Formats: sequence, C-alpha cells, structure tokens
Amino acid sequence: MPGGGYKGPLSVEWEDAGMEREHGAAEACRYVRDLDFPASETAFDAAFQQDE
Repeated sequence: MPGGGYKGPLSVEWEDAGMEREHGAAEACRYVRDLDFPASETAFDAAFQQDE
C-alpha cells in the first residue's frame, strides 16, 4: 500500500455466518498483512532490460 501513497487503515468485510468471528478476523488480518510488501525501487520497464 505504501507505493500507492495510502497510509490509512485497512478494512476487511466479513460475511460468513458459519465461521467464528474472532477466528475469521485473525485469519483475515494475517492474509492482508501478507499482501503489504515493500514497493519496488525499479521502474517496470527497467526490470526487463538486459545488461550488456
């Protein structure tokens, strides 16, 4: 998210009546945190250039 400039909270919607709420919240939190990776410092096109 930092690459897009967003620094606010993340929200996960929960709509599974068959899952215990606290378990679902903890699972969703782990999943979303795994998606929060550092932004690349390399431009997209530059990542495919070959050094000569």
